[in-house]
Amino acid sequence: MARKSAPESENERLLFGGMARWGGVDFFGPSYSSSAQRKDGKIYVWIDPFSVWQPEGTLGRVLKLPILRSIFFWFRIVLQLAGSIWTLVFFVAIMGVLWLLVSLMERGTEAVGGATGEVLAFFAAFPILPIMALFFAAMKFSSIGRYHGAEHKAVAAYEKYGEVTLENAKGVSRLHPRCGTNILFYITLAALADPFITWAPYAVIQFILISEAWFIFGKTRPSIAVGNFLQRYLTTSEPGRKELEVAVESLSELIRTEKGERAAAKEPVLIPARF
Repeated sequence: MARKSAPESENERLLFGGMARWGGVDFFGPSYSSSAQRKDGKIYVWIDPFSVWQPEGTLGRVLKLPILRSIFFWFRIVLQLAGSIWTLVFFVAIMGVLWLLVSLMERGTEAVGGATGEVLAFFAAFPILPIMALFFAAMKFSSIGRYHGAEHKAVAAYEKYGEVTLENAKGVSRLHPRCGTNILFYITLAALADPFITWAPYAVIQFILISEAWFIFGKTRPSIAVGNFLQRYLTTSEPGRKELEVAVESLSELIRTEKGERAAAKEPVLIPARF
């Protein structure tokens, strides 16, 4: 029987990010990414090369300056989306649904009069409101919210204990300080200003303002409180054993790959599901 590797010390631990999706979860490490889902009583885990350039030295310090840090922040997000086919497909699908929703509201405003037309006109002017309502409903009342919670728990377990097991993942919070939900508040505020500011020619500036506001205020108590509120009540749900098992196995395989204990392959790793 192979010996179980000892938990890593805090200085040895890697930094992982993740993203929940319908029926599974993706994780991103320094050199590889994992994508996992449950099917036919098994957990399928795909491991692919993934590396986002991390500047060091003088360049690294320069890219931490205001404005430049925001440009690099969004650049990394684009690379992350492009680095995982599942994440890219999910993102494109969301954008398509949002475009269709806004188009339908605009056409409905022209075709329907009275109070209904006024309501549609209001939501067409502030499309972020129905978009967020649908987004929160999808996150809270589908498996995506449970996988989102499982993703947070798996990463938090690794960060706290240096290893990922079902037992230690169960005992940590599903709220995580690096969750993308925390910047969602700033994106919403910027979107609510759209009817009053012609952002279209200055879309890049809008995104820079969003991220700069997050960099400046994101670690303040009010901002953390809002982020935790959104995570707790709207964007995550407490995962069941099935969702948590998928997240734990996915992150465990990714950690093994990052440590050189296994290699990436075109075929997925098949793990018998316990639950």
